[in-house]
Amino acid sequence: MRILLLTFYHGLGHVVRCARVGAELAAAGAEVLVGTAEPARHIVAARGLDSFAVAELPPFPPRRADEEPPPPAADGRIRLADPDYLATALAEERAAIREFGPDLVIVDFRVTGAVSAALEGVPAAWIVNTGFFSFPFPQVVRDVVPELKRLGVPPETARRILGDVLYIPDWSRFDPLSGIESGAALRSLNEIRHVGPVLKESPARMPSRAEARKRLGVEGDDPLVYVSLGGTAQGFATLCEVAPRLGRLPARTVLVTGPNIPLDRLPDQSADLALGYTEDSMLWTRAADLVVTHAGHTSTMEALCLGTPLLAIPGHAEQEWNASRAVTLGAGEILPADAVADGFLPTAERLLSDRPLADRARDVAGVLGARDGATALAGHALDLAALAALERGPR
Repeated sequence: MRILLLTFYHGLGHVVRCARVGAELAAAGAEVLVGTAEPARHIVAARGLDSFAVAELPPFPPRRADEEPPPPAADGRIRLADPDYLATALAEERAAIREFGPDLVIVDFRVTGAVSAALEGVPAAWIVNTGFFSFPFPQVVRDVVPELKRLGVPPETARRILGDVLYIPDWSRFDPLSGIESGAALRSLNEIRHVGPVLKESPARMPSRAEARKRLGVEGDDPLVYVSLGGTAQGFATLCEVAPRLGRLPARTVLVTGPNIPLDRLPDQSADLALGYTEDSMLWTRAADLVVTHAGHTSTMEALCLGTPLLAIPGHAEQEWNASRAVTLGAGEILPADAVADGFLPTAERLLSDRPLADRARDVAGVLGARDGATALAGHALDLAALAALERGPR
């Protein structure tokens, strides 16, 4: 069986979980090909998977709080509705489908992926959290679908943004279908399945804290704080407040800026170790005593599944929702972005010294870390691909 994965690049969580799913599919004997932006292909290659480059929107530039945001599009539409971007994406994806001949296409946030699959007569599945249906899915329906029609896509096909099956990489307890406000969003779907968190590695296979620190070269047992505010530059203004304060914490500190924030944009950062990117996010999370995060879905679930307390500084409503589960479970706290200047140091110091919090985080991980969504998703996808191959007949 052949399975094609198409993944959006901004932010990195989309690529990381697609690469993990691809690795599980390949381990089960499937032929796997991944389409992603050129700067992300190294993540796929690290899994031993074949890939090809697809055109992608440029990243948002780093912007301090006192800098003016870029002007909105003159017509008020979201960037994903740019006609040149959509036309290029459709052409590249359809060419790959025709050449590779997949039995199933799996899409992570590329708004054209399932449409391209439908145009080529191939079933498709999406990986997405239900927060997507609050933003930006309504804007996708409003702006992208009409543009697809203008590009010549049949109306029924243009509306098949989500394909045939929806994989929700979480538990229904945290990511319920009740969060989907519009039933119209689901009309093209045959199935919706909660598979559990899809992380870079199975939490059950991660090393102990001591072993993680050893692998990372962290000597001694001093407290360790791991800071990552996402793979995009949208958390840059908050990072400008956090980074200079890291040297005043009573702990070793590791800062990862992400590929879209050059380290020289943070000349006053004071972390013990500053990186633009790391392949070892889960290892650092396991080794840490506190994770400081923007509360993206992947980073939040890594901390919860690995038993590390977290301090969340969310930037928008979906991240606030992600962070709220840590608070509900007693494994972390939320610090509003506008309270960082005065509140970051005392809050981080208090959490580092809170032993009951650390114990509670480990208890949470004992439950949440037992399920691996990547293997569940891959198993179901293989069944879908097998059925599609039967219906297609011999190649």
